[in-house]
Amino acid sequence: QEQPIFNWHIKYLCDEVQQAVERVIRREPKQYDLIINIPPGSTKSTICSQMLMAWAWTRDPGLRFICGSYSGDLALEQADYARDIVQSDKYRQLFPHVAIDPNKNNKSNYKTTVGGQRFSTSVGGTVTGVHAHVIVIDDPLNPKKAVSEVEVKNANQWIDRTLSTRKVDKAITLTILIMQRLSEDDCTGHWLRKAEKDGKRIKHLCLPCDDEWEIKPEELKKYYDQ
Repeated sequence: QEQPIFNWHIKYLCDEVQQAVERVIRREPKQYDLIINIPPGSTKSTICSQMLMAWAWTRDPGLRFICGSYSGDLALEQADYARDIVQSDKYRQLFPHVAIDPNKNNKSNYKTTVGGQRFSTSVGGTVTGVHAHVIVIDDPLNPKKAVSEVEVKNANQWIDRTLSTRKVDKAITLTILIMQRLSEDDCTGHWLRKAEKDGKRIKHLCLPCDDEWEIKPEELKKYYDQ
């Protein structure tokens, strides 16, 4: 078995995501939604689309998640990885209070025995009758199609019009958008402009591959200088 290679950004992302989700677990009003811009191959999906749900359920197995990606196959693949963690022998031994209901164990929509849920869908897909405590949007745009104005517009409208209505409580439900930057009008750019216009708070983390690009927050630049 290959040994993981740890970089400083992994713990940083885990700490940031945990801090935001802890408020949801306590059912406290959120301080902000979260945008994370990071290059591909940086364990972003492992952290946010796979391990986050498995960790959060150890604290509150009743949490409900909606997870979306640009393709249905990608969304289902991430859902499978997350479910494998929860159903693993070690996880079940350590956290016996977390269990997936065998009668509600569909690949795209599985639930815990106490009402927790993971609903997975593609950008543009329907999310009828589902409301989440945490919404994770992981790669809403296919990099190969990001130059398409239609693709970009559809993704932005899906986030604005569909996901925005799928919250258990608008004051508490956390939305996490994690993606690589693809254009000025991509989901990150669109969401930041809309939030500024509407007066909504977003914490924007930008971790590029090198310091030729903007780094947010600026104090992280010290890691690039090493």
